[in-house]
Amino acid sequence: MKTFDIKTFEKNKNHLNEYIFLEKDSTKIFQKKRHSEFKEVIISSNSYFQTINRYYLSGKFKSSVKYFPNQFLKGLLKEYDEQGNLIKETNYDAPYKFTWEDILKLIKERKLDMDAYGFLITRGTSDNGTAWSITYNKSEEDMLLGVIIIDGITGKIIKEFDEPYPSEE
Repeated sequence: MKTFDIKTFEKNKNHLNEYIFLEKDSTKIFQKKRHSEFKEVIISSNSYFQTINRYYLSGKFKSSVKYFPNQFLKGLLKEYDEQGNLIKETNYDAPYKFTWEDILKLIKERKLDMDAYGFLITRGTSDNGTAWSITYNKSEEDMLLGVIIIDGITGKIIKEFDEPYPSEE
């Protein structure tokens, strides 16, 4: 079971209770002490996802999950008590038969620039069903974003439309 290196963190943290460092493979590690836990965000240059690990203040492992920055959680979240016993599992991918890998394939087929202004992938479930949404920079000249809404089960495109860039107000 993973543990948090409290001694190294305490030695290297800044005035905001944060410690940021790079590993040899250029993976960025961001650690922060919060009121009731330590939080660690791992950002690898060869992954679309960040890993968020949480630890009890004792340094014992609490949970881990993958995260598409600022948008959604992916995969299986396993939560442990301080004795290391698994207490809860949440599968964030369960409602989606049309997977992240399918979304990535669609993005590549359409040659959408994931680094461009306004790019966003979200997903959610409601009484109306399960869906993905991709927002992308359609035209800088016309200041337009394209939006694709995709059924999270079948992968069928439900709707496509354009919307203006958000105002800066």
